Amino acid sequence: MAKILMSLADESLAARAAGALEGKQHELAPLEGLQPAARRLETLQAATRAIVEAQGDVVMIDYWPEDDASVKLMQMVSEEDALNHPAFIFFEAPGHLAPREEVLMVLNEGGYAFLTADCQPAAISNYVERALVGPGRLRPRARAPYDTDATIQGLEESLGQLRARNLGFQKVIAHLLSTPLSVQNRKVLVVSDSTYQQDMLRKTLEDHNFQVLTAQNPADALNVAQNESPRIIVSDLELEGQTGLEFCQAVKFTNKIGPCHFVICTANKKKLAKIMTPGNGVDDCLLKPSGEHDNLDFVSRVAMGLLL
Repeated sequence: MAKILMSLADESLAARAAGALEGKQHELAPLEGLQPAARRLETLQAATRAIVEAQGDVVMIDYWPEDDASVKLMQMVSEEDALNHPAFIFFEAPGHLAPREEVLMVLNEGGYAFLTADCQPAAISNYVERALVGPGRLRPRARAPYDTDATIQGLEESLGQLRARNLGFQKVIAHLLSTPLSVQNRKVLVVSDSTYQQDMLRKTLEDHNFQVLTAQNPADALNVAQNESPRIIVSDLELEGQTGLEFCQAVKFTNKIGPCHFVICTANKKKLAKIMTPGNGVDDCLLKPSGEHDNLDFVSRVAMGLLL
């Protein structure tokens, strides 16, 4: 069981964050008395002591922009307890959007994620679970006893590989989902005549705070695209009565719906080059995800559409 520390001033966000962790068998512990006026050294010191003494695995906390207070807090916690410091997940205040350079600074200085105040519970849960085995999570989790030092060392080596793989991905996603443009429009339209695949891709994207629309055929998808103006469309290559390429051309060239980042998914690796032929209008082509590592690659490639 992991220990999750939380200090969120907005009651609605705090309730959503707590609800996101229900049923996860984690201990949720509030951090009392942490104030946004933490730019003062004595307040930062008090916050550092509270976090270190609480011995949490993850800290969900408001972002404090004044005088780089959030970055200083992370650094002080790390210096105080270099081996056991928790992973920090920062939340913006409702109605406030941090400048891009501030988001990047927080992530580059060790923040695990930087989320908006309106993020979905599924996204909060996803980031917490990944933080427990991701960067900043240096302490072995005590789920079961370890018989030898070699066993612990092997676990740490495995976790180190997972951290290295996920670090860049998590920072890219957290940053893209925290920019003003993406806050206004994180809509992704998923087009597939397979209910299973549609549900799988929808859940994967919703876990990373995308707003997902769905359609089972090109006609319905075109209506959704015209009415909702999704920033990104993810389509199967094979659709009912039309190929994904033909649907892409209908979106890009005939109806001129945009700006729109169009991604085609296929199970046939040999078709990737043909699909990406210049002039088709396709922005990216991916193999259908079939596992955890594939899901990470899929979401990061889809998120590139937020840069439009």
